[in-house]
Amino acid sequence: MTEIIPYFTVYASSAIRFFLGPALGIGYGLSIGPTIFLTTAGMMSTVFFITFFNHIVQIFIQRFFSLKKNKKFTPRTRRFIKIWKYSGVKGVAFITPIVLSPIIGALLLNAVGAKKKEIIKWMLFSALFWSFIESVLFYFLGNSLGMLTSIIE
Repeated sequence: MTEIIPYFTVYASSAIRFFLGPALGIGYGLSIGPTIFLTTAGMMSTVFFITFFNHIVQIFIQRFFSLKKNKKFTPRTRRFIKIWKYSGVKGVAFITPIVLSPIIGALLLNAVGAKKKEIIKWMLFSALFWSFIESVLFYFLGNSLGMLTSIIE
């Protein structure tokens, strides 16, 4: 049972905040392959849920967060609109793992009416790309720090 905990933790943390997955995976001593797989699966679980159950998610958000119907554009909204106009689903999906979270990225793409197929396709590509980059980075950074501390000692 205790062998499952690192795998589940990497998966669950990636579903909420993407960059935690590779950091925790490498920190737990998982190899790069399972870390990439679990991180991608965690993010995509969130994206699938929000994309295919968007109407339920919107009702939940409206009911529990009682959003006001304030139509003012904030600086954050303006930045998102610039990214959306410039690059569409691809751009938002690309920045989701590193700037946004899977939850926010999927909500934004669904809010602007992007096609479900496009959301899934580009979020999957982005998740694979960033989980590979971050896992490799954390792996080599962790090994380098380990060697450095052994030299110092």
